[in-house]
Amino acid sequence: MKRLIPAISAILLLTLATAQAQFSLSGEVNARSEFRNGFKKPISENLDPAFFTEQRTRLYANYKTDEYEVNIALQDIRMWGADGIVDKTYGGSFGISEAWARYYMSQKLSFKFGRQMISYDNQRMFGGLEWAMQGLRHDAALLMYEDTLGLKIHAGVAYNQNPATGSEPVRLTGTYYPPFTGNGAYHATGNYKHMEFAYLNKEFDAGSLSVYLINDARQYGLEDSVANRQTYGLMGMKKLGSVSLNGEFFYQGGKFALSDLSAYMFSVSATMKTSATPLTLGYDHLSGQDPNSSKNTTFAPLFGTNHALYGFMDYFYVGNGNSNAGLQDLYLKTKFKLGKGALLGHVHYFMTASTVYETDGVTEASASLGTELDLVYVRPLGKVGTFKLGYSQMFANDTMDLIKGTPGSKSLNNWAWAQLVIKPKFL
Repeated sequence: MKRLIPAISAILLLTLATAQAQFSLSGEVNARSEFRNGFKKPISENLDPAFFTEQRTRLYANYKTDEYEVNIALQDIRMWGADGIVDKTYGGSFGISEAWARYYMSQKLSFKFGRQMISYDNQRMFGGLEWAMQGLRHDAALLMYEDTLGLKIHAGVAYNQNPATGSEPVRLTGTYYPPFTGNGAYHATGNYKHMEFAYLNKEFDAGSLSVYLINDARQYGLEDSVANRQTYGLMGMKKLGSVSLNGEFFYQGGKFALSDLSAYMFSVSATMKTSATPLTLGYDHLSGQDPNSSKNTTFAPLFGTNHALYGFMDYFYVGNGNSNAGLQDLYLKTKFKLGKGALLGHVHYFMTASTVYETDGVTEASASLGTELDLVYVRPLGKVGTFKLGYSQMFANDTMDLIKGTPGSKSLNNWAWAQLVIKPKFL
């Protein structure tokens, strides 16, 4: 609270001083209670389900003129009960969610720098990960060209340094950037040493096309041990009457630590609008490790919001491994009105994308991993609130236990949650 008061005071002073500019001040109180009984991986017989409530509180301030724009978002993340009801200690995580400025060199060309969300298209490669309370943010600089004809060209660069490498002048000359997690620099919560990307998107009357060029460098050992991974991709959409066709292809090359990298993913889907509900049938394929290849052939979806793509129970590509088996995901998705709200339904059938062996190392395991059912009810609460209620069930097969390292897990793996979000606009 001592750190929050000066920040709020500064924002209020800015409000009083900028009466003629476009200034907005808004907030967010977001609380989610979860019952986890096999979330992210099958639950072992000796474990009990977990129940908790997590909360995100944000204060957004945005100031915009014809020449520039500044956006600041303060954020507090906490688990209910992290602080005692009478306690001087602080168990939450308070800090900056976003802090960026954007300078408009012209109506079409601008420069944006600072801590920011980078999110494109369906968030396959770049996403804000807003489902997670902390979100996903980059400390980066972007050069952005955007015109009124539907063309966007963005180029970004980021360079990360650890300020804890020593006192001056070591901080200025050292290059070592240890990952944030003991799982290594390539783990989902690990950071890159530097990242460069180019993104092009063109909107057409009945479709769109996006091109991705991404380089992320990971420091996996000593100061000079930096591996550069390149990701190249195309993403397109075409409308044919009431049907929308979507296709994606991404290839990864370069280095993964000491290994040469050659991996790929592709996705195809079709969405049909009906009188009652849209129906989406799709298939995603992310390559796994080829046991006969000397290269690393496992595809990584980089900075995407994987929670929205590969099942809501987060069994794949959300901070947990799948033994480099890759993934095949055949899915059916729909959404329809229900009373004053809407009900979303997803069904996923998961398979490995590479050969997986039983514990004897000789016998090939089944490629089938299991089926996941996701249901989410969404109900607006006036103009500032949303209530969500979700339930997911994973019908896991033996190969799922194998790649997750959970032999003898429970046959029932489910997850239920309820979320309440209020987003007031103060100014």
